[in-house]
Amino acid sequence: MRTLYLESFAGIAGDMFTAAFLDAGLVDPEAIRAVPSLLHIQDVTVEISDVQRAQARSKRVRVVLPGGGEGEDHHHVGDGHHHGHGHAHGSTHDHHGQDHASVADDHQHGHGHGTGHHHYHYTALVEQLEAWKLDPVAKEFALRVFRLLAEAEADSHGVPVEKVAFHEVGAVDSVVDVAMAGVCIAAVAPDRVLASPVTLGRGTIEIQHGTYPVPPPASARLAVGMPVAPVPEAITRPNVELATPTGLAILKALDPVFVEGWPQGTLQAQGPGAGTRDLGDYPNVFRVAVFEEATNSEPSADKGDGFVYEADTVFEVRCNVDDQTGERTAWLMEKSLELGALDAWVIPALGKKGRPATCMAFLVNPEDVPVITDFLLRNSSTFGVRYAPWDRFKLAREEEIRDTPHGPVSFKIGRTTDGERVKEKPEFEDLKRIWEEEPGFSP
Repeated sequence: MRTLYLESFAGIAGDMFTAAFLDAGLVDPEAIRAVPSLLHIQDVTVEISDVQRAQARSKRVRVVLPGGGEGEDHHHVGDGHHHGHGHAHGSTHDHHGQDHASVADDHQHGHGHGTGHHHYHYTALVEQLEAWKLDPVAKEFALRVFRLLAEAEADSHGVPVEKVAFHEVGAVDSVVDVAMAGVCIAAVAPDRVLASPVTLGRGTIEIQHGTYPVPPPASARLAVGMPVAPVPEAITRPNVELATPTGLAILKALDPVFVEGWPQGTLQAQGPGAGTRDLGDYPNVFRVAVFEEATNSEPSADKGDGFVYEADTVFEVRCNVDDQTGERTAWLMEKSLELGALDAWVIPALGKKGRPATCMAFLVNPEDVPVITDFLLRNSSTFGVRYAPWDRFKLAREEEIRDTPHGPVSFKIGRTTDGERVKEKPEFEDLKRIWEEEPGFSP
């Protein structure tokens, strides 16, 4: 199983996302440089360079606009000042720069507003995206990201998605950033995505319509459902925006499971992508890491000939309680199985204060550790849980329903990886039915 882990040190932005994949060697630099031409965007190039952040090297990606400039909304850690200009009825602010989205009026897309700038409706942008020469996976991902951006902007202003438009100058950076992110995801093709909590920033920023608290409206809507981390103490700026709407939409489109710390597995690649600003001793970077993990059906290949059992890794999550009713414990055990736990059991114990206690233990797949942990901390009396990985060998399992004199009965069958049937047993629920119908029955 290929796991992609996304780690935010100082927020997330679209260019930082791609830069991290480049530093990790997960995507071909020429494939990234080719993105503007695949989008039919003229006179725009992508620069890739090495920079220093907190005395360490990382990759930097820069979208260069016609004339050699960089879009004013290009993503970096903000200082609370607004550099935007132009017309907007409402805006999404990307790191205190030029607003890249607005709520447009009912005029046709592409018309001017007396400033030399234009707005393009979201629906027209979707039509353009369909004509891109991107890999289908990359294109589908980009469409999903821009849908999330448009929905956040529409919700911020209380208008239909069709009314949302993207400012021509600001949109170029974001369109290229989103397309590059799609190219990265298509190149890695992860089986699952994990992410650290996001850091949004603090204080206030100036956007087109005045002073707003961080995160501004669209970013706040995109961050719904994400765990948020505080701004690190080493970042001393009082007003700082750390996550752009584009970066948050890319993260949200991946639908990651949020975890604390790197997952278990063999580390295949890792790399940091730099933000524009240098924060001194604090790394303004976003990091990606790829892990390979054994799947549930992968036989152990290093145990010698004749070893015919499946191998995988599961986690044991457990906690001790000494102030919880037996009824509550029984409900927790039952509900945990409904939430995906592979097994659940209780162990009698004697607590540190001499009180009878119960150790509740749950066997779960790696991706379900956050789910079971959250469930226990919210619904049991414990204030903490512990977890640890277990490598295990097991029989391949299958279910077979047989007709018997007592009606249909489901049997669980265990086999080796070469097909040998080792054992079988009837399922408890069917035995319970027979016992209730036929008192005295013994299998």
